Amino acid sequence: MQSVRAFIAIDPDNEIRQRLLTIQRETLEMHQFTSVKVVHPPATHITLSFLGNITPPELSTIRDALRSVSFHPFCVTLNGIGAFPNIRKMRVIHVGLSDSADLKRLHQLIVESLTGVRAAEKRFDPHITIGRVKRAIPSEMKDLATLMAPLSTLVVGRLNVSSFQLKKSTLTPNGPIYDTLEEFKL
Repeated sequence: MQSVRAFIAIDPDNEIRQRLLTIQRETLEMHQFTSVKVVHPPATHITLSFLGNITPPELSTIRDALRSVSFHPFCVTLNGIGAFPNIRKMRVIHVGLSDSADLKRLHQLIVESLTGVRAAEKRFDPHITIGRVKRAIPSEMKDLATLMAPLSTLVVGRLNVSSFQLKKSTLTPNGPIYDTLEEFKL
């Protein structure tokens, strides 16, 4: 078996995905910007840890490590439309998360469980990506920034988190395809 490109994530529920779709289509009208590649709602997620390419033996070790993570269910609030690195030079358009102390603790527990298996994570900035800027067209970026500016405090909803997933990412010309390899209940 070949290596797989993998990551650990939390999937939003269907209600949150529907709200993200409304933001993409109606609030920001992202389809009108040729600079932006919209993330289809079924592919939206909160990345807890990107693992990169992993071999079958590593995959087995990672699964065992993740099964040892013990934490309680919790809620996070999705709020604020923003961009990385910032709204003037956006590369990633995202929905932010607040009330995320439990989310950050879960991330830390996952990173600790993978010590010795994978390298430690850099800074964790929880968010849900809803679009990526592929080639910035200045006039489009200005218009998009104008639409986004008043949405920095928009409350999208609350997400109940009761599990996280080990996912496989298959890159295709039409965008990545994500498959859940295993779900871990909290």
